[in-house]
Amino acid sequence: MTSKSFYNELEVIANERCLDIQDVLNAVETALIKACGSMGYTGDIKVEFNPEAFKLRIFEFKYVVEEIDPEGPDGQILLEEAREIKPKIKVGGQIKTEIHFNEISRKGAARFKNIFNQGLKEIGNKRAYEFFKEKVGEMVTGRILSVANGYAVLDIGKNTRVSLSVSEALPSERLEPGHPLKVYITEVEETGRGPKIFVSRAHKNIIKRLFETYIPEVSDGTIEVMTVARDPGSRTKVGIVSNNPAVDAKGTCIGPNGSRIKQINEALSGEKIDIFVYSEDPIKLIAEALTPAKVISVLADPETKKSIVIVPDEQFTLAIGRGGQNVRLACVATGWKIDIKDETSAYREEIKFRPNVR
Repeated sequence: MTSKSFYNELEVIANERCLDIQDVLNAVETALIKACGSMGYTGDIKVEFNPEAFKLRIFEFKYVVEEIDPEGPDGQILLEEAREIKPKIKVGGQIKTEIHFNEISRKGAARFKNIFNQGLKEIGNKRAYEFFKEKVGEMVTGRILSVANGYAVLDIGKNTRVSLSVSEALPSERLEPGHPLKVYITEVEETGRGPKIFVSRAHKNIIKRLFETYIPEVSDGTIEVMTVARDPGSRTKVGIVSNNPAVDAKGTCIGPNGSRIKQINEALSGEKIDIFVYSEDPIKLIAEALTPAKVISVLADPETKKSIVIVPDEQFTLAIGRGGQNVRLACVATGWKIDIKDETSAYREEIKFRPNVR
């Protein structure tokens, strides 16, 4: 068969289904072989593709043997039977017959179509699974298709849809059809109906992926995200370090006029981000983690990982945060237990301290 339109149609199918053209050709081959089998061809069916010349040919091969081997290849034929077709043939020879498209019956054509479509679906599912399996721990952007019954359905490409549970979304955000949404892939399972992909916006690691997306210095390793503590949808603390003394880690992440951090805030529907400079020095680490509060002194016990932090009286409420959020997140981000004292209470309780935070 010679048909430019046939090959063009296969190209269209490959593009629509996000498949390689070779995947589509493999599906064509499998479907043609099975369609020929359903029409009574008992030989070894082979398909020859010639995309450059827009040609496709189908052949049936029969292999002449002295005795049929049940474990042998398809198309075995005994010598006596083979000589009825080709009188001078010998054992070890083969009979090659071309099958023309006009010989394929309506039944065979229907079987071809069904097997081809099923093959495309299976290949598409496999390719999607392989693609997204590599994306576990990464962030992708999807588009919301629908929202109902506690789930948002998103199209994330590769003809793949995922369901985002409301429990994995952010409490304050409105999920509306048509809107783009960034999600973090936590797990991918292979199923008979395609990959099952678990996504989240509440997972703390989406913060690091957002920093990598909007801050080139994080993406290239100049600045490193060391720790993340998060109340999804409300507030996050991110500890960072610069691997280049000439690069101001905090200023770079915030960006001119806060432009970079605003992009991350917007991607998280307004979630607040506190950026602090991470340090191996517990005094600096704890003081920085309590940002935006100002700290006078940090008394840290490395053995118990407990600390007492002295703050100015007017900074006490800010250091604690609403509902204790600021100090709680600082504890998670640093791995230290932090007990906040205002300066007046520290003197009253006779806590011995001296200013040690610059």
